Amino acid sequence: MSRFAVHRATPRTGADTPVTTTASKTTRATDAEIRQWVEDNRDAFAAYDAYIDANGLFGDGKRLF
Repeated sequence: MSRFAVHRATPRTGADTPVTTTASKTTRATDAEIRQWVEDNRDAFAAYDAYIDANGLFGDGKRLF
């Protein structure tokens, strides 16, 4: 394992597990599933955009750039 490997604590045991180990066990969503998720959440995206337009982002007044 590389000395720069990223680790995370597993909730069940609290032991460190390399992220590469856990990531290799996951399944990826299909393009159709992704498109469906975006469509299912379109109203939530619009509501969030409207909220940001009305209220701004957290910390807008604090940025120096």
